[in-house]
Amino acid sequence: MLYDDDLRRQCQVKLWDHFEQRIRSQFKRLLEAFMEYERDQMLGCEPFERTPRRRGYRNGFQPRTVDTKWGTVLLRKPRIRGALAPFDTLVLERYQRRQRDVDEAVLQWLGCAMSTREVSDTLARIFGGALSAGGVSLVVARLDAQIRAFHHRSLERGYRYVYFDAKHGYVSHKRKRRGRGKKKKAALLLAWGVRHDEIEELIDFRVADSESEQDWTKFITELEGRGLRKENRWGQRLEMIVTDGAPGLLAALWMVYPTTPKQRCVFHKVQDITDHLEDRANRKAILASAGAIYQGLQTPQQANLRLARWMARWKETEPEAARNFAYRFDDTLIYLNAPPKWRNRLKTTNPIERLIQELNKKFRKAGVFPSAQSWERAAYIVWRKLQQQGYAPTARDPRSALFTHTT
Repeated sequence: MLYDDDLRRQCQVKLWDHFEQRIRSQFKRLLEAFMEYERDQMLGCEPFERTPRRRGYRNGFQPRTVDTKWGTVLLRKPRIRGALAPFDTLVLERYQRRQRDVDEAVLQWLGCAMSTREVSDTLARIFGGALSAGGVSLVVARLDAQIRAFHHRSLERGYRYVYFDAKHGYVSHKRKRRGRGKKKKAALLLAWGVRHDEIEELIDFRVADSESEQDWTKFITELEGRGLRKENRWGQRLEMIVTDGAPGLLAALWMVYPTTPKQRCVFHKVQDITDHLEDRANRKAILASAGAIYQGLQTPQQANLRLARWMARWKETEPEAARNFAYRFDDTLIYLNAPPKWRNRLKTTNPIERLIQELNKKFRKAGVFPSAQSWERAAYIVWRKLQQQGYAPTARDPRSALFTHTT
């Protein structure tokens, strides 16, 4: 059967409306039937049954509207009288007006930097529900309590390896009138850890003005105060810290963890060559040869021999790039002191960069966050979702990691 486009669209709209109505109707009947069954079990008797086991009396119904992913449903919630306790149902919590999936959708949209008003309008458009901007704010308030608990949880069990990095973005200045102010740069400071039982997880995150020594020191000092120390009370040590080599971060780490080995990310070290090239035509060759130094590396002596050959090739053609790469070259070899199975994971900041990639998927459309708090909410929402999905960063081939690493 052939339809023109207008007729096809009209048919589709009517069909979907019909399906949604049928789904809501079935959903309503199932929930109401289950609540009546719960009432019967609580009272200990069937309708119109006379028995000494009776523990109360039916008292009609009360209307209750609930926003669900199939739209707003008007339910008849049973009432009782003469019982020892009020009637509570598994279907709805006390004062609940929304299905949990709706609250989860609210949090996901807020994670995309939507305002409370935008979320309210979207709910009305998609679900047919009427959750006000104030109602959205109440959902967010519950999330803020979870974030505070995450930021203040004890880290006494400690971590074997810790990665530090930051993601840059924009937040709005505060302004007296309504609306967003002028955007300003900010940094999401991140700490990722490998526990002594080899479980990996996000340790903490904070939105700061920049990656300055002061901002990093404040963040790292808080972690240390919560239990992230060089050695915990079970004798387990923080064996290595991996960074991208940012000056402010390194200065803060030397202040808080002066004796802990600090691995400089090999990928960032190689990529820094690009900023010191005299001839951009050499970029591909010099990066490939610098990355090859770390392929299959077993000992620092082997690395130094490879570096000497590399320097002999490039010190005349690209003197500044060669000097910059050779400077503190040993900082990139700390990972060789780790057990062999961990070396590929510790030579770069890939685990935390993988997390940043997941954040970017959510933040790509956000642009400018209304505030630092909204950015932290979005980061927590993404991390919570990843946890629910059993997320774990993937170990990558170290050769591909050098040149496919994303910052």
